[in-house]
Amino acid sequence: MYNLTWVVRQGTYHLVTPWCLRLILPGTKAPATLTLRHGWSRNMSVGTTASASKTWRAGQERTADRPGGENKDSVVSEGVEQKQSVIGESQSRVADSEGRLSARLQDDSKQMTKIGGIAIAQSIEERGSTTAAHRDVPHHIPPPPVPPPLHLDYGPTPTIPQRLVLSSPPTLAAYMQLMRLDRPIGTWLLFWPCGWSLALSAAPGCLPDLWLMTLFGVGAMVMRGAGCTINDMWDRDYDSKVARTVGRPLASGCLSQFDALVFLGAQLGLGCLILQELNFYSVCLGAASMGLVITYPLLKRFTYWPQLALGFTFNWGALLGSAAALGQCQWAVCAPLYFSGVAWTLIYDTIYAHQDKYDDVIIGIKSTALKFGEATPRWLAGFGMTMISGLLAVGHNAGQTWPYYLTVALVSGHLVKQIWTLDINNAADCGQKFRANRHIGLLLFLGIVTGNLLKE
Repeated sequence: MYNLTWVVRQGTYHLVTPWCLRLILPGTKAPATLTLRHGWSRNMSVGTTASASKTWRAGQERTADRPGGENKDSVVSEGVEQKQSVIGESQSRVADSEGRLSARLQDDSKQMTKIGGIAIAQSIEERGSTTAAHRDVPHHIPPPPVPPPLHLDYGPTPTIPQRLVLSSPPTLAAYMQLMRLDRPIGTWLLFWPCGWSLALSAAPGCLPDLWLMTLFGVGAMVMRGAGCTINDMWDRDYDSKVARTVGRPLASGCLSQFDALVFLGAQLGLGCLILQELNFYSVCLGAASMGLVITYPLLKRFTYWPQLALGFTFNWGALLGSAAALGQCQWAVCAPLYFSGVAWTLIYDTIYAHQDKYDDVIIGIKSTALKFGEATPRWLAGFGMTMISGLLAVGHNAGQTWPYYLTVALVSGHLVKQIWTLDINNAADCGQKFRANRHIGLLLFLGIVTGNLLKE
């Protein structure tokens, strides 16, 4: 704490100087100086030099008076005594100086401690006054962070569902966008296999059951929304890296994962209530599809055939419609109808995947669009032939009439035109071709209903 320099020259020079040299240098002086460097200094001269010189001269005088034989021995003994007396006197004076220095240091330490305590007390008092002043001033709680706005780029002519989303409050609009109410094409693609199956299960000359059609229509909207919510929860990190999906509610931060989870629970609960309106066979069959609904979004990370898994999921209604109308699946009709729907899904979802193929390559997502590449038209033609073959088998097994086969021919022509004019490197053209598939579903549904009305 103190930078202290000691210079003691009085007592130490007798310790380090031989006695023979001290006889030659009797007049050597060694003042003791104590210097303290911490804002103050003190010089203390220990007056031992004069007494040491006097003692030495007295010894010399006594030595001169003694006989020669005793002179040498007496000089040695007196020198030793002189040395011991000087050393003892020096040590006592040094100890006395150290005692006085220690006392002074203790006084300074007490004084510094007192000053530090006063400074700390003043600091505490100032802090207390500042805190009290802050208590007197009313606190302004900062508002919660505002979520980013929804990415609602619907172009110059938004559709009716898109206008509904635009006119809704921001939070409600985020949930509507999460379940894709602004883009109902997915609901139509999920509903049409259900409608086909219900129409094929109707009695000859009758229309399909209107109550079941309503239940399946609402169920398709709800379960499609639940599937989109699950997909966005799995793909939140991927969606934020794709230009087309970066504005989705979870990817943009408008909604949290917990918000989506609660909303998913509400959708699945509503779907279960709708399912409870059907017979027990249909309830069990509908519950069996949940594994596909949950796992489908994960397959794009591991295989180039996620569109095949989507086909198995989206066309489950082809089985469920027959079960709801008849109490069991009419497998001769439902099985070819189901696989025709799977082939149809491979067509339109491969076209859909070509919109994001460049981003998918960057982030590591797999799809049939990447697997087929430039050979996509040939693969789509093969899926189209599979679909038409399955529909012909359905008509034969269901005993359909000529309006049905005419409709199948029209569907074939639509697919040929769609595949022939498809530009897989044009995202806008791919989106347009994808959305056109809702017309295929409607056209086939009308052919089934008309053909069933002409049955005898």
